[in-house]
Amino acid sequence: MSLIPPWLRPPRVRERLASYHLRSDVLDAAAAMASDQRSDIYIVRLESALADSETVLRMMDGRHARVMGLLVLTSERILFRSRRRTGPNFSVPLEEVVAIQAYTRMGTGTVRVITPYGSLTVDQILGRQGEMLADDARATMWGEPLSERDPLRLLAALRALRDSGAISAAEFEIRKSAIWREI
Repeated sequence: MSLIPPWLRPPRVRERLASYHLRSDVLDAAAAMASDQRSDIYIVRLESALADSETVLRMMDGRHARVMGLLVLTSERILFRSRRRTGPNFSVPLEEVVAIQAYTRMGTGTVRVITPYGSLTVDQILGRQGEMLADDARATMWGEPLSERDPLRLLAALRALRDSGAISAAEFEIRKSAIWREI
């Protein structure tokens, strides 16, 4: 049982996006993303830019060329979708990525995607999400399985256990604090 009354609890990502009937891979990536309601409409718009053959592996808010938007890793490419209709967008197939660099400093991350044609930088990424995207991109490019120790995916799975009643709210809080210490 939760200490917060249901009418005071903000809706979860899946609850907020349920009416849009999004693909399950988009919902999974949105649920694992550290974000709030301001990104919901951009997540919905993202689905129209995706091919049926690709799967969304990770997404996050970030800034490219001074414009905020969504940085998305799919099974086929890395793309940035600006929040502006005419903003700076890019899409780089994974086979054209020469290297991907990421670092976190003072709580915000930066990802640099290096291609034969130049480099693309996305910054103002919350926490270590950029480093996790870079690790997942490298694993996808090299055909390796994605890491099971991803803290955001662990939190999403833990949240699902709590919501299903498999674990108590107290146990959820204990496990959550252990995961947050890893981030």
